[in-house]
Amino acid sequence: MKLKALAEAHPGATLHGPADLEISGLSYDSRSTGRGHLFAALHGVKQDGLEFVKSAKRRGAVAVLSDRTPPLDIPWIEAGDPRAALADLAAAFFHRPAEHLTLAGVTGTNGKTTTAFLIDAALREASKVTGLLGTVETRIAGRPKDASLTTPESLDLQRLLREMVDEGVTHATLEVSSHALVQERVRGLEFKAAVFTNLTRDHLDFHGDFETYFAAKKLLFTEHLHEKGMAIVNLDDEHGSLLAESLRGPRCQTFGFTPGAHFRPENLEISLEGVRFLCTTPKGPVEVNSPLVGLFNVSNLLGAIGASMALGLSPQEAASGVSSLEGVPGRMERVDEGQPFSVIVDYAHTDDALRNLLDTLRSLKPRRIITVFGCGGDRDRSKRPLMGSVAAQRSDLVIATSDNPRSEPPSGILDEIAQGFRNHTTPFKLIVDRRQAIDMALRSAGPGDLVAIAGKGHEGTQTIREKKLPFDDRVVAREILRDLGRLGGGSHAHP
Repeated sequence: MKLKALAEAHPGATLHGPADLEISGLSYDSRSTGRGHLFAALHGVKQDGLEFVKSAKRRGAVAVLSDRTPPLDIPWIEAGDPRAALADLAAAFFHRPAEHLTLAGVTGTNGKTTTAFLIDAALREASKVTGLLGTVETRIAGRPKDASLTTPESLDLQRLLREMVDEGVTHATLEVSSHALVQERVRGLEFKAAVFTNLTRDHLDFHGDFETYFAAKKLLFTEHLHEKGMAIVNLDDEHGSLLAESLRGPRCQTFGFTPGAHFRPENLEISLEGVRFLCTTPKGPVEVNSPLVGLFNVSNLLGAIGASMALGLSPQEAASGVSSLEGVPGRMERVDEGQPFSVIVDYAHTDDALRNLLDTLRSLKPRRIITVFGCGGDRDRSKRPLMGSVAAQRSDLVIATSDNPRSEPPSGILDEIAQGFRNHTTPFKLIVDRRQAIDMALRSAGPGDLVAIAGKGHEGTQTIREKKLPFDDRVVAREILRDLGRLGGGSHAHP
């Protein structure tokens, strides 16, 4: 593609260099730059992309996208907001794949992954060729790919959408993070269905305050809703109610337990085997029978049914489709090696998500709940004592440990978590090594107990300083349980 054509894709961009220069690819990481590429010099949290222009040129870059003059003589496109410009350039380079897809977007603090999986399941059951982009995985026409970010950078996102179109995908469901919305990663995308799950304390290290965080989430509905699209909003959530009020009209439908919601449950039954209820919809009631457990999953099911119907499915198709999903990796996932107690691994990494998880597990009436959890380093510190308090209130034993400490000393993170234990009498332990913490929890469990391992869910690594080390809660728990079984401590079936 010619450099001039790329420059013209972004309004207000200025070309400094030959118009007919051929560009063979785009990159924003100098390490992945190839021959003939245009290198986008983006502003990072810790580094400036202009620092890597020389490296990119050595690897074959022939042009640069930046808001300032590059530090060497090279053709460049000048744009006031390089991130917004990259989104426009990437869409043009990949021939605007989003125009050939029906898009569903899900945003919120908790429940994005499960809701997105549910929508995708409903679409697949209705014989649509689907794509899925989210925290756990990317899936293209049934083929899974590893996911690195909840919502990829605009260049990666457009590349994946192009791949979807080329493989015959017609409907794509995206988890849309607040970071992605602020950083223009989904610029130019229009969603036929946009779901708001909830808003709780998270990412304040990035957004600064709750109001800014909420404003970021709202962008999905104010800037990216298709002219014929439908907002599907959780009316039970305080910020969801505010959002629904601001969007009031035919392009907004609500879900939840709140009277008057468009999608709400009646005759609800919850058990260890799942949930069953009659879902009211604007087109009449429909029966839902899902293997997913817990009140929070009822909310996810309602939002997914609303989104599926906004995408053209009938109430029956939507209900049958969401009911077909057996589970989501790292979300209320059981680990069973024949031990006489239950083990659940979950991604809960906010105080609200941990509260929902433990309340759901308590409703299953275990003898005791033993909770293992941690808080990530270099992230919102304010939630650490809150999560400690939630765990202490709802557990019989708490073991606080490392999550992804990143650059922070793990012991300092644990000290801040421990502040939340002060007003509670629940026994607790602080163990830096996560494997040791899980080991203690499992060795402490007896018949009828339930061990909840929270915070990392599906993740297969642990980030310590600059290194990502292999670590999967599910794998570790399974290994320890097998060892206990060989020692005679876990040979009985579940009660």
